[in-house]
Amino acid sequence: MNRFQQSFVMLIGAPIAALCFFASALAGDTGMLKMRFTQSGNTSSSWPLYVAEQKKMFEKNGLQVEVIIIRGATNVVRAVLSETIPIGRINPDYVIGASEKGAKVKIVAANMEKIPYDIYARAEIKSGAELKGKTLGVSTLTGGTTLMVHEVLEKAYKLKDSDYKLLVVGTSPERYAALKGGSVQASFMGPPFSFRAGKDGFRKLANFHEYLGPILFTADFAHTNYLKSNRAEVVRYLKSMIEATRWLYEPKNKEEALAIHMRALKTSRESAEEDYKYLVQDFQPFPRDGLVSKASFDKTMELRAKEGTYQGKKVPPPSEYVDNSYIEEALKQLGK
Repeated sequence: MNRFQQSFVMLIGAPIAALCFFASALAGDTGMLKMRFTQSGNTSSSWPLYVAEQKKMFEKNGLQVEVIIIRGATNVVRAVLSETIPIGRINPDYVIGASEKGAKVKIVAANMEKIPYDIYARAEIKSGAELKGKTLGVSTLTGGTTLMVHEVLEKAYKLKDSDYKLLVVGTSPERYAALKGGSVQASFMGPPFSFRAGKDGFRKLANFHEYLGPILFTADFAHTNYLKSNRAEVVRYLKSMIEATRWLYEPKNKEEALAIHMRALKTSRESAEEDYKYLVQDFQPFPRDGLVSKASFDKTMELRAKEGTYQGKKVPPPSEYVDNSYIEEALKQLGK
């Protein structure tokens, strides 16, 4: 364990470990395999996960999953690096960056390969060209979605990243609040906040997918030590997620899917229906097979290269960061 990992364990490892121990005690001796999983928050982007939980698909596949929320993408990665929680979900840029610094992590599945984000601006800004000199709300100053913002604004409005300022304000809820409060003049967000922004009179400037195409947005990743010694747990988890995603896309399951959304996210039916129409019926960002496609991963690496990460070097291949063997085994067991 390196100094970075040790400091993290001292900072948050003990509280998380206590939580995980408590969860294990509650689970009891059920005979099922157990797995801990972490993500940075509960949003509609994890709808298939809520389906797997509430439809008891994990249990059907002989697995008990404890979902632990750790706020902040960096903290999610640190939890996996420290092996406190062995598997998590985050934007792949964080995983790739950690791997390139020597971390023992691999991406094992794609969660979203299209980005359901739009850039919205305050009403007084008539077009993206007027963002020159303005402040945009982001979640980080570099990498991940910030690279995507630069790419979209360059393609849509020929803006360079030096043409506007960035202010770190947080995730979609915080970015929406910052836009509404006036501390930023524009930001990006996904549903339901993109729907709210439109209703509140903010101006939609650009859609990420229109300018980026397929790109790996969120992915499941794990510590390689865990992958080596817990292959069965990972495969059972991925089987459940594939089944949940396919269930969600079945039109006959719409009413139950809406009910799951409302329970998991404590939303109104109106909000659940907006998310369903966009994410399930129209946009469909969740891959049905969970495989990390070459096209989506290549786009991720293209943006990293454009930022200068691999200056003077060859861009590494997907195999450096992705292990599709677990999802392939899950598909084989499903007979599909």
